[in-house]
Amino acid sequence: MRIEDGPLYRDPLARHPPGRDLVPVREARPPVAVGPVEDRTHEGAAGEGDELPPFDVRHMSPRRMAEVSMDLYMSGALGWEEYAMLAFQPELHPDYDNTVGALTGEKAEPDRPKDFVAQWEERLAFERKHNAEDEPAVQRTRRIVAVLRRLDQPTDLLV
Repeated sequence: MRIEDGPLYRDPLARHPPGRDLVPVREARPPVAVGPVEDRTHEGAAGEGDELPPFDVRHMSPRRMAEVSMDLYMSGALGWEEYAMLAFQPELHPDYDNTVGALTGEKAEPDRPKDFVAQWEERLAFERKHNAEDEPAVQRTRRIVAVLRRLDQPTDLLV
């Protein structure tokens, strides 16, 4: 066996293709408080003024949650890491039935509604009990639960 002289590890960023400069990453923005969910309309949809369906986080499919999480990130309600946690829906992966589904005995149903508030409250309880030393992870999970609870509150009250 022959080992060449020189460093064994080569920095992949040492040489990058000409014409592409490395862009520094900006610091994350502080979390923004979530206000009441406002009615929004599709821009350029089939019929002008069609209303978006409300965010019913107690009866939402994983496929819809992946879409809604992007809206929450773009509005500033969630940070990037929180968005990544909420948008990741394992049931959308084509190999779910052969991996997670094989372990749990459940088939992927990405269009079956779930209670995401209860699911994330359970995850927060698990994080607090088994992962309490990882405070950033607990805080991110707590923030997701707070946003989901806020979306679950009624916005139009008749008095």
